[in-house]
Amino acid sequence: MRTFREWVIKTEDLTEIDVVNVEEGQPVTVKLDALPGKEFKGNVLSISQSFSENQGDVVYEVTILLTDLDPAMRWGMTAVVTFE
Repeated sequence: MRTFREWVIKTEDLTEIDVVNVEEGQPVTVKLDALPGKEFKGNVLSISQSFSENQGDVVYEVTILLTDLDPAMRWGMTAVVTFE
């Protein structure tokens, strides 16, 4: 169970072409639409072994644990994730 001291982000659109370049522990940078100009660091926590389909694409869910937090963050905010 996650607490408000641990923030996770789950991707919904990482394609089969991109997922092969992602691994657990990999650093990421996250930008939230609601907090422009701010960047947050995190790491890949897990990569789903199962896939889903999104508009004809095979996609995988990747869970990211944020290491940087901001009190203005809220669950459900839209995020852009850059895998480093």
